[in-house]
Amino acid sequence: MNTVFFRPFALAAVLSLGMPAVAGAVEYTTLDAQASHAAFAYSQMNVKMDGRFGALAAPVLSFDPARPEAARVVIEVALAGVDAGYDEANAELSKDEWLATAAHPLAVFTSDQVDALGDGRYQATGRLTIKGVTKTVAAPFTFKEDGQAGVFEGGFTFQRADFGVGEGPWKDFSIVANDIGITFRVVAKP
Repeated sequence: MNTVFFRPFALAAVLSLGMPAVAGAVEYTTLDAQASHAAFAYSQMNVKMDGRFGALAAPVLSFDPARPEAARVVIEVALAGVDAGYDEANAELSKDEWLATAAHPLAVFTSDQVDALGDGRYQATGRLTIKGVTKTVAAPFTFKEDGQAGVFEGGFTFQRADFGVGEGPWKDFSIVANDIGITFRVVAKP
């Protein structure tokens, strides 16, 4: 057998073993806003409370599970639609002491750094902007493919005082704790 003739075919055969993974890779770029949501949890006078944010938008979304290091995302959260469970709280949250939704209608998370942690776990490090204040946060999340969609689920905690959320008489952490927990479920399509 002519080994010089056979070598290019052997090389092509070996290289093609990796091709199905590359050919099957999917980049998720379009937010399914109806299936996506974000929620918050906090403690008020040592009582656990929770609520949901308004609509989510993703003007920038690019995630390929085969190349998480190339991911980019900008998630916008509508603050005017926040639901803390009762009308009085919702009205209070829109005020300047809290979210100042007239001046700052969106909270924005921007990231171009995603680290793979293994077993479908990742961490996005990025910038969270609330009320015009920007801080770095790390958001661990899981990712799984579900039919034609990619599902991202995770959460993180931030300190409300860092963003001027809950000013004036609400600065007292014995009334409303400083830690605000965020959870999210983002569904994206190719």
